[in-house]
Amino acid sequence: MKNLTIIVAVGCCLLIGCAAFSKKAKMEKYGRTFDSYQIAMRISDLNAVCRFVDSSAMSREDCLNRFGDIKLVDFKIMDTQADEEKMEVTQDIKVSYHFLNNVRIKDREYKQTWHYLEDSEKWLLKDGPPQFE
Repeated sequence: MKNLTIIVAVGCCLLIGCAAFSKKAKMEKYGRTFDSYQIAMRISDLNAVCRFVDSSAMSREDCLNRFGDIKLVDFKIMDTQADEEKMEVTQDIKVSYHFLNNVRIKDREYKQTWHYLEDSEKWLLKDGPPQFE
């Protein structure tokens, strides 16, 4: 009976440890994904940026159309909230940009939410970029 109790206790610890490790690994994957996204935003690689948008929320073509003819000048994360239970990260973003035919800099603030898709094991944006006007 004592051996059974020890086996059950060890099994429970292993399950809890594996679950915690799994969440940590997913959050680390978010970090790597966001680093790539941030680089794409900073260099105005809008085609690459649109690869991070969940295709069920917005097509790549619609995503590119939202950007229009702009050049991103600055990209800042103003605030970040992570919900490890839901596997979501919500960010307040501020971007500075200008249209290619006009050098007047404009600022735009918006929220974006990342979510983890278990089936594809990817972090993607729940919705696309805002409309830039």
